Amino acid sequence: MIVKGLKVKLGKKIVLDNVNIELRPGITLILGPNGSGKTTLLKTIIGMIEPIEGKVIVNENLSYSPAEFYTVNMKTIDVILAGRKKGEYQKYIELFNIADLMENDFQNLSSGQKRLVLIVKALGEGDLVIMDEPFANLDMKNRMIVLDSLLKLKSEKNFIITSHELEVINYADEIILVKNGKVVYSGSKENVSDLILSQVYDVRIRSLVVAGRRFFFHE
Repeated sequence: MIVKGLKVKLGKKIVLDNVNIELRPGITLILGPNGSGKTTLLKTIIGMIEPIEGKVIVNENLSYSPAEFYTVNMKTIDVILAGRKKGEYQKYIELFNIADLMENDFQNLSSGQKRLVLIVKALGEGDLVIMDEPFANLDMKNRMIVLDSLLKLKSEKNFIITSHELEVINYADEIILVKNGKVVYSGSKENVSDLILSQVYDVRIRSLVVAGRRFFFHE
């Protein structure tokens, strides 16, 4: 996937301005403060929003797990199977251990369970899996299940995810930092410094490496 010169206007506001991205294999993590344009970027990539300039070139089968979801009066299995796309869902249902939820009403599931269901749906349908805030509403156990699954699956699928959790940097291959609708960094996680994170979030951020894993703190 390649994004060239993307410019998006919502109402009277320019939300994305001259965004250029060339997707690398593996897990690409998009970080940035609230209102930076992360969700708009994802929606533009999947075609939900039409840019006023630029283009998105995609050669893979896309799937999307949104940050927000609507409660529908359907069985969980019907939510997974809904839509024009068809895919292999069973192995992901088993991977996330949600087989016992399939006959339940989707509207009666917890927020975390709904999140897992929509992630499973996206995994079953796409080769390039785009997920907006996939860790929201998940407890620690399920967050680790999702993260570990991404690592296992990245040899067969590519991922673009957004998150507000800086620790997810440890699991990513490529990092994209956005602020005020512009890409301010795109590259490897090893080169994401505390300084640039501090500049992006407008707060002093410090990191500490323990047992090969990077932990983040703000002052």
